[in-house]
Amino acid sequence: MIRVFRTLLMSSVLVSAGLAAGHPAWAQGIPEGGAPSDGNTDTLDTITVTATKSGENVYDALSGSSVIGRDQVQTQVQPGSVSDVLRLVPGVTTQTDASDPGTGVNVRGLQDYGRVNVLVDGARQNFQREGHGANGTFYFDPEMMKSVDVTRGPVSTVYGSGAIGGVVSFTTIDAGDVLRDGTHFGGRVKGVWETNGPAPLIHGEVAARPSDMFDIVGAATLRRAGDFTDGNGNTVAYTAQDLTSGLVKTRIRPADDHEITLSALRIGNEFDGGLSTIYGTRAVADTFTAGYRYTPPDSSFWDLSAKTYYTTTDVRQRALTGRDAGGFKDFSIGTFGVDLFNTSRFDTGTLSHQLTYGGDFFQDNVETFDSYGTSAQLTPSGERFVAGAFIQNKVNYASWLEVIGALRYDSYELTGDNTETKGTRLSPKITVGVTPWEPITFYATYAEGYRAPALVETLIDGFHPPPISTGRFFPNPNLKPEIAHNVEGGVNLRFNDLLQDGDQLRLKVGTYRNRVDDYIEQVFTLFPLPGGYQYQNIAQAVLRGVEVEGTYDAGTFFVGLAGSTVDGKNTRTREGLKSVPPNRISGTIGFRALDGKLELGTRITAVGEKRDAEEFGFEGDAYALVDVFASYKVNDDVTAGLVVQNLFDRQYVQYLNIYPNPGMTAKASLSIRY
Repeated sequence: MIRVFRTLLMSSVLVSAGLAAGHPAWAQGIPEGGAPSDGNTDTLDTITVTATKSGENVYDALSGSSVIGRDQVQTQVQPGSVSDVLRLVPGVTTQTDASDPGTGVNVRGLQDYGRVNVLVDGARQNFQREGHGANGTFYFDPEMMKSVDVTRGPVSTVYGSGAIGGVVSFTTIDAGDVLRDGTHFGGRVKGVWETNGPAPLIHGEVAARPSDMFDIVGAATLRRAGDFTDGNGNTVAYTAQDLTSGLVKTRIRPADDHEITLSALRIGNEFDGGLSTIYGTRAVADTFTAGYRYTPPDSSFWDLSAKTYYTTTDVRQRALTGRDAGGFKDFSIGTFGVDLFNTSRFDTGTLSHQLTYGGDFFQDNVETFDSYGTSAQLTPSGERFVAGAFIQNKVNYASWLEVIGALRYDSYELTGDNTETKGTRLSPKITVGVTPWEPITFYATYAEGYRAPALVETLIDGFHPPPISTGRFFPNPNLKPEIAHNVEGGVNLRFNDLLQDGDQLRLKVGTYRNRVDDYIEQVFTLFPLPGGYQYQNIAQAVLRGVEVEGTYDAGTFFVGLAGSTVDGKNTRTREGLKSVPPNRISGTIGFRALDGKLELGTRITAVGEKRDAEEFGFEGDAYALVDVFASYKVNDDVTAGLVVQNLFDRQYVQYLNIYPNPGMTAKASLSIRY
């Protein structure tokens, strides 16, 4: 490891010597919740951390990055699931089972088995299970969300191995989200009534800040959802779900330069569902984190962050019907990880450097049990250890040029029944940004990513559970890692006082081409006889697309736009990739009145059809949805809201999902802070 780090350091110095970059513009912009600067509120552009780990404005970031804040979500969406939140982000979609609240995240047509690195408070969510739905899901309560930070593509070298699709990082609330400045104790109670289910929800938060050295927050949610009806008015069976969640987070500041953060989050879901067999399921996801920051204000060398975490997801099922009635299954994965990095800032002549370097590792331990033995073979037990080190230099020159050079070293080792595989690789990244005029920045990036095979992909072995027989599944200990070669470019626009005093325009437009060598996909093989299914490296997959995201805010009204096109092909067969979602665009227009206390608007979303994966049994029809939202701030402590989704009761099935989506759903909420 010493030799590896020495190689990384020397390589970074060589890269940095030829780089020059400009200080990014720091402009007033649209806040997390989308509220304008109306003379009463000072606003700044939201900050993305996943782009470079050092934090920068979204519309300055030289990448496809987006941040969705709590205020925007609570006002415009009132989410009942993670999918309600992520559909606001261009290039991002989800795969869900209507009877299972677990969510699979898809970024730019890549999902499952760690292709998208999903984090909660910096802790990886690595649960994977072979099945008919997404083969990589996580459980989360959006009421606990402070913000979600998304960077698309394999450009987040500093955020760990495997993320050839991108990084989706959720941050949970802290005491500062509950307490007003200068107060020592307080809380918030929120109630929601959802008509299509129905689904009552109660959420509570309480926080204390006895001094500047210590604060703590506790939160809990209880949601009871019944079976919903689709756009045709038919009840979709087995869509009822019970959610119970709890969060405790504390921050300790023993001195001005030091901060310790401890958090514990539990998400518990209970639901019934299945295809040929109905199972009663309890899914429990725990996330424990311990973080440390050292940020002395008088030092340009130290900006240190260290985090260790342990996450576990345990899904226990009891068969309620069929030949296996009374039988039990248990799928459990525990992930222990460490993430350590530091950022040093210094100048060499006319160049200003922001050098970030560090390392990380995690270990997955998968344990499965099936009283009838079948599912334990299809989701086999085993261990996977992944480690890496990185160095990144962001170099600034004058105010018009910025260059980021980075290298990441990855290694992995996977062990199971009589199987052991391992591998290593060095992945580079180079980004160039040019700002010819202060409000406009052009950028281009070349980045590589590396994803080690998952335990399921390598070790799966057995037959499909009865009564449906689709043949044998074969292991493949010779699977090679996937290697992504991503080229992308774009433009960021940041205009103030464009059409009138105080208005703001922010816009990001980008295009990309991501070539994934040794792409892993499940295919049918004739040998060994009588044949069956196996995960194999297909020669190459190429994904390309365009993304646009922007907003214009004039105070009394605002307009938002988010859209993406994605096309993906298996270059060997020229067939479409089943994981590539259809094209999508959404537009939002809203108005504010009564000194900003009242906000109301509508969002229209159009989704194209999907036909190039029909041979896999997947296709999608085009559809359009209309949502409306309204929020009224009664006073500083009381807010009432109303959101109506699928206003015209459209019947549709989101691509990759099996069941239809809900028809018209109204959500009324009341939030009281004390």
